[in-house]
Amino acid sequence: MKTIAAIIISVLIFAAGSARAQGVVLPLPPDDQQMITNQLGSGVVGQALPSKTITDTTVYFPLKQKALTYHVTAGKNAGNNQLLGVAEVHRPNGTSAWRFALSPSLRGFIHLTSQGDLMMPAVVDSDEGVVIITTPANPFVLNGMQPGETRSYSQQVSVNALDDPSDQEYSGTLNGTYTYLGTYQVTVPAGTFDSVLLRIKTKGKVGPAHTTDTAYYFFAPNVGTVAMIIQEDAVAFWLFHIDSTTGKVLMSD
Repeated sequence: MKTIAAIIISVLIFAAGSARAQGVVLPLPPDDQQMITNQLGSGVVGQALPSKTITDTTVYFPLKQKALTYHVTAGKNAGNNQLLGVAEVHRPNGTSAWRFALSPSLRGFIHLTSQGDLMMPAVVDSDEGVVIITTPANPFVLNGMQPGETRSYSQQVSVNALDDPSDQEYSGTLNGTYTYLGTYQVTVPAGTFDSVLLRIKTKGKVGPAHTTDTAYYFFAPNVGTVAMIIQEDAVAFWLFHIDSTTGKVLMSD
């Protein structure tokens, strides 16, 4: 009997380990699915796939200089193509820093922390002539995120003039949630990718405006951002504005 019991326990342990290795499959919630379909179009997001813990953020967003072309699927520039991409810049001390063009006029700066998180502490909106600084920094890709996990945060926002950083035009406080929704098959002009989906929800007040918004990023291993729903005109806020939600899909890399 002991031998049979030991065999059963071994089988259960193996099955549990195999399930963890394969990952959990998380169907896309209906509200998120509707929002994504509205902004990216039908047929972009396909079946749910097994999801695993994010253990290397730079696999999902490689820190390599690269030009990327995106097709705008929704928003005021719908139907246009935009040449964006990741660029390496250098600080005065010689160390590297990274910049991700979210639109022709909106650029976010990426910081890799010692914990392995990719954070975005500042965004420059050249059309509006402002730099938006958030403390703590905005989560972009967080290390150790498990499928279905949500992390909450609160941050101070400062909107300063580009030509005079001491001129603070707006300030405020945001509360946000950062959720790893799962892994999905994503088909865009550049190809079909198994992509993790990260959702950012924010709510608060910056300057005179109260705001609530949601953004989505699809990251494919060793490729980067293959689709996203962002807010193209930052103006007085961090990546959100009531009337400027924009969907984009990767055309080529």
